[in-house]
Amino acid sequence: MIIKKVKVILLLAAVIFSSLSVLSCSQGPVNEAETTETDNNNDVIVSAGKTFYVSAEGNDSNDGSKDNPLATLNGARDAVRRFRAENGLPEGGIEVVFAPGNYRIDSQSVFTSEDSGESGKPVVYRSENGKEVIFDGGITIDPSLFVPASEEIKSKLTDEDVREKLLQVDLKSAGCYDLDDSREYEIGWQCIAYRQELYVDNERQTVARWPNAEYVWDTIYYQDTEYPIVNIPQEKADLWASEPDIRYFGYPVYDWDAVSMGSGAVRIDRENSVYEMLKTGHYQIKGVESCRYYLYNMLCELDEPGEYYWDVDASMLYYYPETDLKECKISFSQFADDFIVFDGASDISFCGFTIENFRACAFKGDTGSTGNINIDSCIFRDIGGYAVLINGYRSNVLNCEIYNMGAGCIKLTGGISNDVLANGSLISNNYIHDWSQTYTVYNPAVSLNGYGFTVSHNEICNSPHEAIAFNCGGSVIENNYIHGVCRETGDAGAVYSGRRWDWSANIIRYNRIDSTGTTATQRPCGIYLDDCLSGQIVYGNLVVDTDGLWIGGGKKNYVWNNIFVLSEGFIGVTYDERGAGNDFMHSTIVYPDGYMWKMITSNIDYLSDMQRFAVPENLLLIELSGYSEEIRPDDPGLPTYAHVFNNIAYVKDGGLVIGRNDMPSRLGTYESNIDYVSDPGFRDPQNGDYSLKDDSRVFRDIPGFENIDLDDIGLLNKER
Repeated sequence: MIIKKVKVILLLAAVIFSSLSVLSCSQGPVNEAETTETDNNNDVIVSAGKTFYVSAEGNDSNDGSKDNPLATLNGARDAVRRFRAENGLPEGGIEVVFAPGNYRIDSQSVFTSEDSGESGKPVVYRSENGKEVIFDGGITIDPSLFVPASEEIKSKLTDEDVREKLLQVDLKSAGCYDLDDSREYEIGWQCIAYRQELYVDNERQTVARWPNAEYVWDTIYYQDTEYPIVNIPQEKADLWASEPDIRYFGYPVYDWDAVSMGSGAVRIDRENSVYEMLKTGHYQIKGVESCRYYLYNMLCELDEPGEYYWDVDASMLYYYPETDLKECKISFSQFADDFIVFDGASDISFCGFTIENFRACAFKGDTGSTGNINIDSCIFRDIGGYAVLINGYRSNVLNCEIYNMGAGCIKLTGGISNDVLANGSLISNNYIHDWSQTYTVYNPAVSLNGYGFTVSHNEICNSPHEAIAFNCGGSVIENNYIHGVCRETGDAGAVYSGRRWDWSANIIRYNRIDSTGTTATQRPCGIYLDDCLSGQIVYGNLVVDTDGLWIGGGKKNYVWNNIFVLSEGFIGVTYDERGAGNDFMHSTIVYPDGYMWKMITSNIDYLSDMQRFAVPENLLLIELSGYSEEIRPDDPGLPTYAHVFNNIAYVKDGGLVIGRNDMPSRLGTYESNIDYVSDPGFRDPQNGDYSLKDDSRVFRDIPGFENIDLDDIGLLNKER
């Protein structure tokens, strides 16, 4: 009966996703395999009806021919707009070819319906035969402008070696034009405005801070004071007392609630050897112990190679270099607006560009119901905000590399749960690494918001918090290789969602998740179905050296055919009953005023025939009751109707098996889940190959167990 129900769910999902198509930089719609396996030379639309050419040495008054190229993206957009208005869209569409070079950006590019293509007649902006075309939102600083720091500045430093090597540069003389940091992010997960930052050889440098690495663990408390205070060593209080603008970053309450306090955040009380927190975060911090934090923006703590301090009033930047700067590429991010903005545009592709040194987002905006925006084979790096943040349909991000991001990477919104209308966007074959470097929580590599997305064949690694946040329903997350995430945060998951009932019918399959780790007080896990999230389908995943799967009180979650490879102390599958009785989530499921009821009734008609057919998980909500009664399985607060079966856990260190296998029958079905304390027959576990040999005992112990094809997980081009 369980298998039959699961097959029905998967069949419905297949119907939803069979309609998805992708318009890439090649001609016309193609399927997923064709899209993600195309060559990256961007030699596309060979039979375009019209071609414009752009060169950094061109002029926007030119006609855009090969011999008389345009000079800027905006100039090219305007030329396309005029041609389209006068001639319509030709067969084959329009392409705009950029010659290799560095294109400095100091103005925003807005694309509207006037700049759009049509189905089969796209407008494509691309680099010339895969050569490097850089859109640069920063100012490149000539290394020769760095000179030894003044004696006055050196006298404020305590380390003699730093005094000898410290350099300074006048940012105004270097060509920088935006030197106001008063609108830097203030409190919480997001920001008001992304700050200017220094990059050397495409690596984000560090604002002078204490301590130089990791965090200080201490207690925040009140002591007859207006503001929370933290004890500091007397020598630090003496040293910091003259610093004009100390700033704070830390986790004062929860492992997942990073608090950023910008200008005016901290006041030093030298007499009492404490600092006062003049701003606070989302949550009351009184009496919190073992909080993690660091302080930054202090000239006197400029003592580590790669650190810098910016004197805003004097427009002077002080830098302690790691190496001789003569051959280095040095950039200071300047352009503060989002770069490419969509306002109702559709059927446009951008292929083969490098986008760097922007303070906000590279692509942002609303593409409406048509969409078909394609971002293919691009490199995003050294950006304060997101690479792609789009609301609309069929926004596809393919074959890109995204790294050294201050916030998140790809955030897509669209699709309608009530009409079971899929967004149709595809995020595939992207290498995403080293992000959330400034804004550390809830800025994932991939964020899905709405209904009906596909995320496949990406490699995602090296981040303080989550990799994929699926705030959506009806989506597929598959064949992704995720490793080294959630390195600073707890109560988190590499693949995460929670606290909504309408985010159901997602399929999470054939992903590999390795080694999430943390300096927090709570461990993260591989897949986290948080706060009563229900109706999820999880199978065929491999989770290694981390807690595997956590079901946080939700209903009708189907979990089967997963492999958990655990070091001693890790848990394969955990579940809880946080929505029941008087537990902390119960108030959110009380009808009709609980948050989860409000969300589902405002977003979908969960009792409609359409919803009953397409999203059967929502049948669990037919009981409109806010009371938890253990004998009533339809109570929305109980994690009933779970089906956890045919999973294996291998504790490779030989410790005791610690998977939860005592699931009460009233909560659902937990059966044929086997724990092994010795190798059950993996191909090459010493080298991380946990696929099963043909004669593995797993196939005897669990008839019908499906082997996981590890070769099909991760990037399609494994050489990258």
